[in-house]
Amino acid sequence: MIRPSSAATEPVLLVSQAAAPAGALAPLFPELVRVDTVAAALDRLRGGGAAAGETVVLLDAPTMAAVEALARLEPAPAVVVLLPEGQGHDGAGFIAAGAQDALPAGDGEDDGDGLRRAVSAARRRQMRENRLRMALAEAQRGRDEAASLLDAAGAAVAAALDPMMALTAAALELPLLPRQQDRLLAVQAAGAALRTTVAALRPVGPGAEAEESLTLAALAADAKAMSIEGGADEEFIGDSAGLRGLLMLLAAEGGASLSLSLRPAGDAAELTLRRRGAARLRPLVLAAVQPLVRRLGGQLPTDGPDGAAGEWLTVRIPVRAVLRPAALSVLLVEDNPIGRLVAAGFFKALGHMVTTAEDGAQGLAAATDGRFDLIVMDVQMPVMDGHEAARAIRALPGEAGRVPIVALTAGTDAEDDAQCRAAGMDDCLHKPLTMDRLRTVLERLFPGRVQAGG
Repeated sequence: MIRPSSAATEPVLLVSQAAAPAGALAPLFPELVRVDTVAAALDRLRGGGAAAGETVVLLDAPTMAAVEALARLEPAPAVVVLLPEGQGHDGAGFIAAGAQDALPAGDGEDDGDGLRRAVSAARRRQMRENRLRMALAEAQRGRDEAASLLDAAGAAVAAALDPMMALTAAALELPLLPRQQDRLLAVQAAGAALRTTVAALRPVGPGAEAEESLTLAALAADAKAMSIEGGADEEFIGDSAGLRGLLMLLAAEGGASLSLSLRPAGDAAELTLRRRGAARLRPLVLAAVQPLVRRLGGQLPTDGPDGAAGEWLTVRIPVRAVLRPAALSVLLVEDNPIGRLVAAGFFKALGHMVTTAEDGAQGLAAATDGRFDLIVMDVQMPVMDGHEAARAIRALPGEAGRVPIVALTAGTDAEDDAQCRAAGMDDCLHKPLTMDRLRTVLERLFPGRVQAGG
């Protein structure tokens, strides 16, 4: 004879199309509710709020899809699968799909204590799991907030650093005393180090690739006993963090030398890393190398005289070659000398050629030749302002009158942009000019030609 539970009543939801199981289980679980379908159970649980995390769902005639759908709820109920006769071997699969337990239907002691204990234990495990999920979600929210702060701070540093680097590069083009040149080179090196550090700290968004433009010389700079088999300055695009981590692992044990080579093939390339020497890699290091090689999409064949991976190790990693687009010829019309130096420095850093003019009249005279791919025009200038100069350029015959013109404006509202477009300009760059803003506008006007070099 089955005795009713003396424990505190706890919600149990039975998913079964037959009434008989509910009749057998009702004395065991005073709070038992039966629904016919998993969809009905999901609707009921979604409307139950936090109480859903304290509910046990008994699945009669279960499927993997049903278990997975219930396990995805937040908070998730404890799912206990009632296995039909002859399906006991499927229990592990249901648990892997998210069930807390899998029991043969009708199994257990005559008084039902075994089933009650199983249900109670499943509820406790699921509640602990739900608390862990909440803690992880809270940690992720904190991580996202920190990432947002880092990203904002990084953007602010970059906005201040880019003009400084442009001015430094412009100053280095002037005749300088050796001492002055050394100091400016030190500023440039410090700025480059700061930019690298900020870039490393800024988070990578979901789906974003953690790739950057690299050279063999840059990769080898921090590695021990590293040689380059030609093409030290040849650029390619790859997972810099993964590649550097792989080099550090392979160079961690002494007694061997490492070499790098790059084989370009159109827009693809293959990076080959060889480790030579008598010292074998310890199994622990080799085990750490293999997932990194998989992350990089590489191959790790052994080609030593006796196939010993630690004595002669070759890693082949696919990377992308850097194909430089043709440089743009840019006419920069800006009356402010500092602004002119900064903007010109940005274009030069992207590998483009820059001709400058100090007012709209000079800009119109230069544009008449029709030899530019792009004109960047300040709006507020003496002699002839940017609007007047743009209208005059649009009146020029032939190609000279059709060159894209981008306004460089301190205005920030839609009316300012509309005035620039009414004057014949194609786009607007808002001050203060930053490298990111420049790249965005160039990508709109010249897709694929933003980075021509540098």
